Formats: sequence, structure tokens, C-alpha cells
Amino acid sequence: MRTGVARGHVGNFHEAGLYSSDAEFLSLIVPFVTDGIAGGEPVVIGYDDRKCDLLRAALPRSDEVTFIVDKSLYASPAGAIEAYRRQFERHLAAGAGQIRIAGDVPHEGNGGRFAGWDRYESAVNTVWQDYPVWSRCLYDATAVADDVRDVVERTHRRLVTPDGGAGDSPRYQDVGEFQSLSPPVDPLEASTPTAVLVDAPLTQTRRRIADIARGRVGATTLDDLVLALSEALINAQSYGRRPITVKVWTAEGRVVVHVHDTGSGPASPLIGLVPTPEGSAGAGLGLWLTHQLTDIDVALVTDAAGFTLRLRGGRLPVREDGFAGDTTLRAGTPYGASPSPRNVHAVDGDGSSFCDLIGAATLVELAGLCWSDVPGDQRCPECQTLMGSYARG
Repeated sequence: MRTGVARGHVGNFHEAGLYSSDAEFLSLIVPFVTDGIAGGEPVVIGYDDRKCDLLRAALPRSDEVTFIVDKSLYASPAGAIEAYRRQFERHLAAGAGQIRIAGDVPHEGNGGRFAGWDRYESAVNTVWQDYPVWSRCLYDATAVADDVRDVVERTHRRLVTPDGGAGDSPRYQDVGEFQSLSPPVDPLEASTPTAVLVDAPLTQTRRRIADIARGRVGATTLDDLVLALSEALINAQSYGRRPITVKVWTAEGRVVVHVHDTGSGPASPLIGLVPTPEGSAGAGLGLWLTHQLTDIDVALVTDAAGFTLRLRGGRLPVREDGFAGDTTLRAGTPYGASPSPRNVHAVDGDGSSFCDLIGAATLVELAGLCWSDVPGDQRCPECQTLMGSYARG
């Protein structure tokens, strides 16, 4: 039996809240968790180490609460949907009447990339309808961009506030009417492609792209790229409209591939996020498998010229990851020590140092200090070197 305001609701009771401090974060999440504990409901928490430590200090010990700090949970939208689905199945098999979840969707404000997660936030309103889930998505109001806030309001039926207020989102859109964000343009796409193949056989295309990409990206990324290319070509040949054009661009440490056909593209808004979205025929499984490849960035682009599946392997462009220009990448020091020569690190999305030399349990963010504001002699040389690698990519 479901408890709280989700009582009687079928499927995912999906709500969101914005906070501006740790105190507001706790006021939004602690009652949500403790009420679940009191009702004997399993609670799944998917935050970084720092936020999980805050919660552990504020919450009573309970076997009902599961903390997932493994970054792989939010490695990809399709992967997160499937990982949570397995959690739901396990808890339902154990007799749960309702399952509460809360996690930190990646976006540029927390060191991640929001591209694709807008579709996730919309899709879970439908794909989890078979499960009695109450999901509360919390976003840091001081770090989210306007387009992320816009998506939050359009993908959550209910909005909650730190003072205990709550109400329906007047801007909520059902999955069928939701308009996803346009994928960010890759700078390489403005240059001349390294190769262009039109209606070439699958085997020939795979071999040519593999030869071009080899040495540009690692072996695992190359294997995943070729697999994703194969699935894209099979779908284009089976469900698209000729001509089918494959373009590839390369840079040091990075490869971009377009598979384009002149058809209208997949009709289902869930394509790629679940194995077989309704109405997608056999196209659903291949695109879902492609979206499971965490080494490959996947974007679906439909325009007047047709449908393009864009695949990218290797390091992504600097400005997409927020490491250039008016960057908001945060800075921190071990145990919060005062900045001194070479002890200030860039803070990655999981709260660790960008160079991975200092973990989240040790690295403390410096309030109000961005990496771009750190004097050059205080910057960790390993973080600085990695920044340079991104800039050259």
C-alpha cells in the first residue's frame, strides 16, 4: 500500500525540488526518507559521496535505505532507467508496497552533462508505470542553467519547496508532447569531414570507419563505436530512406560519426531509452543497446533533411563540459585547507578532484571559488594538464 501524497497514485509519482544550500537540501530529502522508513518502504539514494555523507549524518540507521554512490548508476539515461528497474523488481519481490528514490541527475552545474537527461526525466513518467515508485529529483538552484530548470518544470508533475510547500507544475508536459532540448553542436561538425560514404555496404563502412578511428580513441571506445555504427546502419537500411550517408570527423582523442537518412526518424519519444518502445518495431532494441554504451555519446537529430544518429567517442569538446570560457567548474582543497602552491584541485562531478588524486571524502569545495579564479601557481598541476588535454581535444 502506498503512503503519503502518492497514496492511490498508479506508477511513478514524479516530483522535483530546487535548493540553494545544504540546509535546504536536507529539508527536502530528510522527511522524504524518514517517512519512507516509518512506512517500511525501501528508499534508494543515488547521490555523490558528499551528499550521502550529509544524509547518513542526518538520518537514523535503517536497513530500508540503500545508498548508491557508484557513478555508473548515472552513466547514461538508458542505463539509469534499467538499473532502477532492477532495483524496483527486487524490492517488489520482497513485498514492497512503495519504493522511494532520490538521485542527482548529471548536468553542467554538478560537473556532468545534461544532454539526453531531459529525455530521461520525461520518459520515467511512462516507463516506470508498472511500479509503485515515488521519485523526488532535487536540483541545486545555484548551479542549474536556465534550460535545465525549464526541463525540470516540464517533466515533473509536482514541485516541492524547502519550506514544505508543494503544488502541481503548471508547465508539465506528457511524454508525447514533451519537446526535448536540441543536442549541442560539436565544433568538428563545422569542419570538412575526414570521410563521406553514401549507400556503402555495411562491412565496407565498418572497416573504413574503424581504420579512420583507430589510434584516435582507445580500443574499448573503438569497439563500442563500431558496434553503435553497425546498429545505426542496420536501422537506417531497415526503417529509413535512402540515400544513407555516413560522415566521420576526427581530432586527437575524439571521433564524431553521422549516420543520416532522408526518412522522418523514429516516432516514439522513448526510442533508445527502453528496449522496445511501442510502435518502434525492431528498431528499438538496437538503439537501446547503443544507448547502453557508456563510452559513446549518442544524439538523435531530426530536421527537414531527415534523421541523423550522431555518435561520438573519446573526449568531448571543452565548452560542452564547462571547462572553458565563463566556466563554473568548482575548486577545492584536501580537507578544506587554505589555498597554497599546487594544492587547489578542480572538482569533478562526483565531488572528487578532476585528476582523481584526491577523493570526495577528502576534497572539500572552497565556497564561491571557481577553478578559473584560482591563481596559476596554486592549481594542481595534474588537473591543469588534464584541462589542457580537453582544450586540445
